[in-house]
Amino acid sequence: MDSQIRKNMAVTTSDSKRMHATIAIPSVCDFYFTPHRFSALGPHVLSKILASCDIDNEIINFPLRYKSSQNIDLPNDIRYLNPFLFPNETGKTSYFTKFQRFGKDSLSCAKEIVSLRPQLCFISCFAFSYAKEALDLATDIKRLNGSILTIIGGAGVSCNPLYFVENEGVDFVIDGEAEIVVPAFIDALKNNLPMNTIPGLAYKDSVKNQSFVKAAHTQSNEIIPAISKVLETKKTTIHSVSISRGCNRNCSFCSNDLTHGKGLRLASIERVSVMVKSVSIDQNKRNLINFEDDNLLFDIEYFLKVIRIFKNQIPDVSFLAENGLDYMLLSKENADALIDLGFKSFNFTIGSIDETVLEKQNRKGHLFHFESLVRHIASKNIPVLSYFICGLNGDSLESVTDILAYLFKLPTQIGISMFYAIPGIADFKDLNLFNSKQSCTCNGSSAFPWYGSLSTKELITAFRLSRLANLMKLSAKSDIEIELVDKTVKDKRLYSFFKTKNKIHIEEVPNVSIEMVEMFLEKIA
Repeated sequence: MDSQIRKNMAVTTSDSKRMHATIAIPSVCDFYFTPHRFSALGPHVLSKILASCDIDNEIINFPLRYKSSQNIDLPNDIRYLNPFLFPNETGKTSYFTKFQRFGKDSLSCAKEIVSLRPQLCFISCFAFSYAKEALDLATDIKRLNGSILTIIGGAGVSCNPLYFVENEGVDFVIDGEAEIVVPAFIDALKNNLPMNTIPGLAYKDSVKNQSFVKAAHTQSNEIIPAISKVLETKKTTIHSVSISRGCNRNCSFCSNDLTHGKGLRLASIERVSVMVKSVSIDQNKRNLINFEDDNLLFDIEYFLKVIRIFKNQIPDVSFLAENGLDYMLLSKENADALIDLGFKSFNFTIGSIDETVLEKQNRKGHLFHFESLVRHIASKNIPVLSYFICGLNGDSLESVTDILAYLFKLPTQIGISMFYAIPGIADFKDLNLFNSKQSCTCNGSSAFPWYGSLSTKELITAFRLSRLANLMKLSAKSDIEIELVDKTVKDKRLYSFFKTKNKIHIEEVPNVSIEMVEMFLEKIA
């Protein structure tokens, strides 16, 4: 380990004072932010691990700490979006309108952290697309107080750890799962042990000496299940939950295995029970549990058992799985069982309906099963939201408008995810590719044409068409919404709502793919 860091920390086994750590979730810069999905489950796991190592700690979730956001300039590398952004656009058919910071600027966040006088600051980077925000925070902390040890980890780090090691504000990088790396790191720190023997821990000397190696992954009995209260109103409380690691699928567009490895592992029922019992519940409120795991259907009996544990502890509770469920693993009978136990809606991930596109992503589909499942669930008045990915390798105007038209004719809302590359996934294993781009290009909202199969204009047009399709499917529309739909169908042009001097009016949207619009409208006619 760097001797200067040892000197700055001055941590020895003879220290009588307990060590103190801050776990920071940096502010987020993006076009949109969904507070109740920003659960910080990884930091909650880390907090428990640090406590078990006799480290006092607190979590600061900066994006959730402040309700207001600030409009900021587009980063240089995504200024290609300027022709597609209209600040006065509004309503159900709009695209994103402004780039924002959710949480305070990094210097203000760093000052708050430094004021707490921690010896360690763990910085969470849950997505590589937010690497800049995490690194800016680390740099500002170091400039304010160089003796604070900065450690950065999370899924955004594990996909490209050496990218973070090189930053001047970072002392250590955790690559992989906290349960494996952190206890060994804290033990070495407290007892002045060598750091270069700890798998999954990277720092500048270890990289220079080529001694850095990846860590093993958790076994089921090592997984710490996590729960986090993410939203509370006068009537409702939402908790997010994660109880698994890894996945049995091997989809090319997914980065799960870069952090958690391959193969599904489930937290023990005993640990899940302890977690559920630890939650403080207001019985007078509507309680929602959102499972962030997207792979629990691989073991439906386990999933049902966990749900029953929640119901025994919280009689009036409902369930969601907003990260999406794999419809291929769900039968009508099991869907009924989930509904009976309190599932209020279903989010499905369909990927694509084009077999060639699916094959390139190492994924399979079964449209007859999907259709029958969606119709079955919808017949019970349970909402269904079906997501597809736009911009995959092999996508075309034809394939995208096909899936839009296909989903339009089913009793489901349409969700669209614009493909974004992550360092280390299939087709993007050359990590040097990401050194020349700002990390924000790895946001889905940046509509970057990673494969070149669709242009930015076509990606954004598809996004707009998905929103138009959902409006068209609504049974209850306002007069002006009916007018917009009628005008769109008649003219075969895309229109949207714009606000001028407190008045809403309809205008044609510029810079869209007219060919894609016409193709979609013809297919649903």
